[in-house]
Amino acid sequence: MALEPLAATGFVANIVQFIDFSSKILSKTRQVYQSADRALSENIDTEHVVNHLIELSTALQASAGSSQGDPALEKLCDCCNDVAKELLEALGKLKVDGKKGKWSSVRKALRSVWSKEEIDGIQKRLESFRDEMNLHIVVDLR
Repeated sequence: MALEPLAATGFVANIVQFIDFSSKILSKTRQVYQSADRALSENIDTEHVVNHLIELSTALQASAGSSQGDPALEKLCDCCNDVAKELLEALGKLKVDGKKGKWSSVRKALRSVWSKEEIDGIQKRLESFRDEMNLHIVVDLR
């Protein structure tokens, strides 16, 4: 008898998870379908930030290599650029290619939800490189 309330609670929890997952998919599908860029706005914003970070990192790498000769900073910039390009590639897979349609928007929305953890992991790696570059620059300024 004690198992029935527990089973009912588990069943209700599964239904709530399904509803939550479905609402995320529907919301993201609508965003992708209505977007002029054929991608989620959060991914477009992230792409802009990552592209700017690549520009800054490349400029910093060039100045570190030419004037001061700081190989550690050059290596950090190179690793940062590699991770940034990896993130751009992962975000590129979430854009609708070719003709914009409802089913292609659904597929990209599903892929966005499924790859959320992967993209978050790449973003964390990129943030750690950015933080390390900031620390290196502050130490060099002292």
